[in-house]
Amino acid sequence: MNLALVILKTGQSLVAWTEQLEMEPKVHMFRPHRISGKTKLSLEPWPEYTEDQHILLTSETLMTVCDPTEKVAELYKKKVEKPEEPTQEPTLLNEESIPEDDEYEPRYIEEPLY
Repeated sequence: MNLALVILKTGQSLVAWTEQLEMEPKVHMFRPHRISGKTKLSLEPWPEYTEDQHILLTSETLMTVCDPTEKVAELYKKKVEKPEEPTQEPTLLNEESIPEDDEYEPRYIEEPLY
C-alpha cells in the first residue's frame, strides 16, 4: 500500500494508505482521514460514524489520486501506521463440478493465481 492524497468529486481531500485496483471499486483505502484547514492542518477519520478501517471507492466518486505534500504525509504517518502486507499469496477460488442431486452445496478449491 502507498500513501496517497485522494480528491473526491465533492471536493473533499482525503489521505490514506491506498491500493489502486484494476476493476471496480477502483481504490482500496486503509484508515482514510479527511484533511481540513489551510495553515493549521487537521485530520479527521473518514467516513464519519463507522469503525471500519478498510474503505472502497468507485471511479464515480473519484476526481484524482496523487501524492500528498510532505506536511500532510508527516502528519498522517504520526497518526496512522502503515498496514502490514499480507503474507499469504492471493488465491483464486474455483467451484467444483456441480452434482446432479437436489442437495447441492457449493465447495471451492484453491488454485494459485500465478
